[in-house]
Amino acid sequence: MMNKAPALALIVLLSNSCMKKPEKTTFRNGATLAPVRQGELFGLQIRSNRDVLLATSRPIRIEVFDGEKTETVYSGYSEMKNTPAGFDAKAEVVVDGAKLIIADRWSLRNRAPMLSRTLTVEGNSSKAFMSAIEFEFAGHTRQEVGYFVPGMIYGSTDNLTPSAIGGKELYEKGGGALWIREDRMPAPLMAFRFDAGHSFSMLDTRPNGATTLADAHDTAAQTMVDENLRFGSFFAEHAAGVLKTGFAYPGSEGETTYQGNTYPGGQLRKWRKRYHPIKDGLVQEYALRLNSDAYPSFQSFYSTEYQLAFAELNPQVNHQDIELVRNTMLSILPGLAVGKGGKLGLPNWFDATDPGDKWVEGKAIFGFTGKNLEVAYLLLHDAEKHPGENSGLYKRTAYEIIASFLDLKTNPPVGEGYYIEEGNPALAIPGHPCIYLRSYGDGMKVLAKAYLLEKEQGEDNPAWLAWMAGFGNWALAQQYGDGGFPRAWMPGTGEVFAPSPASSYNMIPFFCKMHEITKEDKWLEAAIKTGNFSWESGQREGRFVGGTIDNPDVLDKEAGTLSLEAYLELFEATQDRKWLHRAEVAARFRKPGYISGMFQWLETIRGKSGMNLCPRWACSLSRPGIPSSTTTWPSMSMNMPNYTNTRATSIIWMSRKYCSTIQKACWPCRAEPINTAPRAGFKSTGRLPPRAEKGCTRAGSPGWRQATSMVFAGQRILMKSCMGN
Repeated sequence: MMNKAPALALIVLLSNSCMKKPEKTTFRNGATLAPVRQGELFGLQIRSNRDVLLATSRPIRIEVFDGEKTETVYSGYSEMKNTPAGFDAKAEVVVDGAKLIIADRWSLRNRAPMLSRTLTVEGNSSKAFMSAIEFEFAGHTRQEVGYFVPGMIYGSTDNLTPSAIGGKELYEKGGGALWIREDRMPAPLMAFRFDAGHSFSMLDTRPNGATTLADAHDTAAQTMVDENLRFGSFFAEHAAGVLKTGFAYPGSEGETTYQGNTYPGGQLRKWRKRYHPIKDGLVQEYALRLNSDAYPSFQSFYSTEYQLAFAELNPQVNHQDIELVRNTMLSILPGLAVGKGGKLGLPNWFDATDPGDKWVEGKAIFGFTGKNLEVAYLLLHDAEKHPGENSGLYKRTAYEIIASFLDLKTNPPVGEGYYIEEGNPALAIPGHPCIYLRSYGDGMKVLAKAYLLEKEQGEDNPAWLAWMAGFGNWALAQQYGDGGFPRAWMPGTGEVFAPSPASSYNMIPFFCKMHEITKEDKWLEAAIKTGNFSWESGQREGRFVGGTIDNPDVLDKEAGTLSLEAYLELFEATQDRKWLHRAEVAARFRKPGYISGMFQWLETIRGKSGMNLCPRWACSLSRPGIPSSTTTWPSMSMNMPNYTNTRATSIIWMSRKYCSTIQKACWPCRAEPINTAPRAGFKSTGRLPPRAEKGCTRAGSPGWRQATSMVFAGQRILMKSCMGN
């Protein structure tokens, strides 16, 4: 039936022709999608393979905006007919004399119903609109439904920041309306698993993602009307035991959205509404694939749904010259190191707009944010494995950086680095008065790799080993009886500051390396104990939390990546194949959030186990010298030089605090037009800046010259590198 809003004078035009009900279509689990009469109109129903009603649909939802307020009208189809592939359906909605003509084509592909919608506007109105399709599932509270939004929501609200999109505050303080723009997602997918194990998902199979400069710069969440907005939103409105979910176009976002930064303090309890004008000739087109299935676990649910989405979208590779990236990044690093008081280190932050590269934070930090020890290892690795004219400089720089941290007391730890000017201990995060397990796990494991690397070259570094052992022995005493570790301690005293054991896996690679170095069983025993604890504490169900130190115990891709590394280290140390299975689970968690970051890890698992987990496009991404191409859905392959050394600390982790992705950094130098906000001071023409078109100092690779400089030194070096200054 139709809910009419009288203030808008909305009319649904009914066909007088005889309407024969089309045949039902069947999902892969035997559930069916079938038309059903709703008075004089047709709606849709989803019924289980036992003919139990699962959901109803009002296929036409139109939200109209008059410049001040919104009104919503629902409608069924007024006309339907069978086709060889399914059925076609039509409806018309009139707003102030203008017609919104909806033509839906339903078909079945690979046992999944497909909707292809075309909405055409005839006539004009001063008002604006968005269109949607909606499904309603009754009898389910939020706690009884596991949500899956790739890279954002996995299951319940338990491991989300309360004020984040989809967090607890949405349901405790708000109205339970979750709307997420699809261009925020690694893949345009929203899925649900209900208590009984059955599921429902929606995938936008033809995502566009085009936006405007005004939309890209909207940090205040203003309502906008623009026909050039070509992205949609998925929504899930949960209230009174009823879930209403669907897809809307163009895409609005609320009740929570972001100002532009997501943490900390970037959340807005506000609606970011987007509409198209009611303008003669305007056409909306979008396509959805629906899926209903049954899964024994939440982990199998989200990993399978994402694999299906990936297969449907089939994103193409944007190949890059990884060897050029590696060489260029490494060549920049020694020049960024600062020597003071007999120490050498890389400051945590530079001011990218300052000609003198003014420090924002004059601290040299290892681990999570600063990556000083990680930088030292990468320089050493290149010097030893790729001898060249810079090898001597790289090795001297690496040794000096490492030596600068060895007087930092680690039993108990007093800091995660030092202040460059004064030389006294420093903590990683401003305002956080504690030492984080993650910082030491990152720093110590990579120093252990550096120790082993130099040992291979015949060089012994007993001072490095003594420093690592000092921390390691103290850390062993901190291990809980069940194998976990506290998240953080007070500096200098070792008093537990944050007892949560969710990030315990961070210690595993370091302990495995210490076992490799010393052959002492205590290190491997502790690593195995921690690995079993982490697996039984939620990772078995595909829940990976605690990766970041500045956002405690939330689901994040870093937790998946770090756990993946930990399980692979345990496999190498024990040859027990259970660790490979656990690594695979971590990889499948990590993959939806950041697809291309998995290729080398998956290739490692495949090489050791014979499991074919690595897509061909992903495994080829690390090959140097392959020309660039474009991607179908850009955010599905982030085009990063991830994990150039499969088991080594990757360049992306080393550079993560300095800037953005390589793809975003180098866009002004790309030859093909793109639609995005301006960066690095260039005009938003979508083409090369005038001086860059003349060629950069490194012929044939202007984007990478710009991108690598941006990652490590900010805008000033970027401009010099890209424009040949």
